This record gives sequence, structure tokens and C-alpha cells, in this order.
Amino acid sequence: METNILLKDESLWIRILGFSLDAPDADFPFSKKLAKEENWSADFTRKAIDEYKKFIYLCCILPNGASPSKIVDKVWHMHLIYTQNYWEDFCPNILKRPLHHHPSKGGQSEKMKHTDWFSDTLKNYMMVFQSEAPEEIWTQQVKSETKIRWWKKLSLVPLFAILMTLTSCLGEVLTTLFGILFSLLGIFLFAIIVSLFQGDNGQNRDDDGSGGGCSGGGSSCSGGGGCGGGCGGCGGCGGCGG
Repeated sequence: METNILLKDESLWIRILGFSLDAPDADFPFSKKLAKEENWSADFTRKAIDEYKKFIYLCCILPNGASPSKIVDKVWHMHLIYTQNYWEDFCPNILKRPLHHHPSKGGQSEKMKHTDWFSDTLKNYMMVFQSEAPEEIWTQQVKSETKIRWWKKLSLVPLFAILMTLTSCLGEVLTTLFGILFSLLGIFLFAIIVSLFQGDNGQNRDDDGSGGGCSGGGSSCSGGGGCGGGCGGCGGCGGCGG
């Protein structure tokens, strides 16, 4: 930790600097748990915790508090999970005040407010600690996450190609099935037409050969009983304040 800082509350800074987040009797202390969950190296985790302490100091001395970087916020979130350590030791004994986490409420105006707040935090960091905030902790992660998002988008390209191939194959299968169905339908309609045509020819042959059966009016139909039935038909932190 740097010693060339503009102290506004030296005793507070000494207390924060001397506070260890790792319990001495813990087999799996805070720093190791943080490193494992975030997939950080031991060295990067140590730097992140050091910057978290600086952020906490800024929260306490600045009138409007401070806004953490994403890396620092991850350390803060982890510390808040250790509720007894944070609320019963760190805040009352080290900070001597409560320090609450204020998440963003969302929306464009809230986003702009926190962007300005974060920018002011970096300026105050420079004035208080007499050095720029380390990029790998305060600003670089934003760039790396942007690259990850682009890689995620690019990873969708092979999936899209596979889907297009499957769609093309499916289209060919559907085209073949529709072709078969239309062929069967055509055969079926042709059979119906042939059937109707043959039926008409048969009826005409019966009429021609019936003699006096239904049209001649001979003695066999004079009573109406014989031809009456035969001729019918049917149819889906923001930041903190001290």
C-alpha cells in the first residue's frame, strides 16, 4: 500500500490499513474464498483487497461517498456476506460508522448519475492517494468484459451456420414429403374422376337396355311399384455514502 497519501483522517486510515479480512483461525479464509469464486490469482486478489480498503476510506472521507469499480465491488459484496465481520467488527470498530451498499435503481438517468459518480471517485482517488487508480482494478475490466461479449457474439456464428444447415436439410425433407403427398393426392383425384366417368357410362347402358322397364310405360311399371325405388339417388452499487 502507498504511504504517499493526503490523509484527512490518519487514525481511520491506519485502522483500515491494519484490518485483515482473513480470520487467523480460518482454514479457508476470505482471500482464498474470493480468489476461488472469482477465479483470481493470489496476487490479483491481494491487490483487489488493497484497493477495496482505499475505496472504503474514500467512502468515509468524501461528502458524497464513492463509487466502486466492478472489481472492488466484488470484494465489497463478498465482505458483506461475512455479516458478523462486517457489521459487528469492521463498521463499529474500524470505521466507527455504518457503511451501506447502495445498488443502482436502473434507468438511463441512474446510469448517467453513477457514471459521473465513478468519474468523481477516480479524480478524488488521484488527489487523496497522489497516484492514478490502477487500471487492472479500476478500469481495465470494463474493456476485457467488452471483448468477452464480442467473443460470445462471435461464438454464435457456428451455431447459426448449423441451424441454417439443419433448416436447409429439413426444407429438402419437407419438399420431398410435400411432393409425395401431392402425387398421392393427384392419383386419388384421378381415380375418383375415372370412377365417376365409368359410373355415368354404366347408367346410360342400363337405360338403353331397360326397354319398358322405367321409360316405356309398359305393364311392368304401370303400377309404380317396380321402378319407384330403382330410379332414386342420395348424397418467454451503485456506491455508498458515509
